[in-house]
Amino acid sequence: MNKYDQEIISNIKVIWDYLVLNQDYEPSDVILGCGCFNTDIPVYCAELFKNGYGRKILFSGGLGKITQQYFNKSEAEVYRDIAIDAGISADDILLETKSTNTGDNFLFSKDILMMLDAHKVLIVHKPYSERRTLSTAKASIPNIQFFITSPPLTFEEYLTWMQSDWELFQNQVSLMVGDVQRCMIYPEFGWMQKEEVPLDVMDAYSFLKEQGFEDYVYSPQKILKMKKQNDTRQ
Repeated sequence: MNKYDQEIISNIKVIWDYLVLNQDYEPSDVILGCGCFNTDIPVYCAELFKNGYGRKILFSGGLGKITQQYFNKSEAEVYRDIAIDAGISADDILLETKSTNTGDNFLFSKDILMMLDAHKVLIVHKPYSERRTLSTAKASIPNIQFFITSPPLTFEEYLTWMQSDWELFQNQVSLMVGDVQRCMIYPEFGWMQKEEVPLDVMDAYSFLKEQGFEDYVYSPQKILKMKKQNDTRQ
């Protein structure tokens, strides 16, 4: 099968349409930028801040599996530097530098949000991380009203960027496939709110996994281990 076969692209689009929420959002107490490799996020946070969508910016992120290969300091610190270059005062930026996954973004940010007396929080993340991130936030800190947005990007624009390099394409599609699996299994652990996964999304997930886009898919053995560890903590 051709690397960029149309059937592969069509199934990626099904997953993209499920994971990207495109929700409306409101001015909030805090703009929370979730750390990852995407450096458009702090630029968009800065733009939102200038337009009155938050009183403070909180960047959350240590070094994850991917960013530790590219960044020489925490994701939050990298984001802060980018936001300052975009015209935001350092006094308006707070940092959380320990988290290495989405759940930790909220676990380790909770005290900061409480200190700021935040009732509304606008999350900024990658487009295809919107569904899982918002669901994780709501499960982690239910007493805060969360909104989510991402740097404006169409599927066609994202696809063009991914197709610039096969290794990048493999990695990004695998991340999306992994996010669908997490929407299926994480609610069982209490790590996300329950998410309905439509049949067409399930079919696209299975198809892409069979095509080898499974770098971030948990094996049944790993899921069982995670379940046992979670049961022990409860």
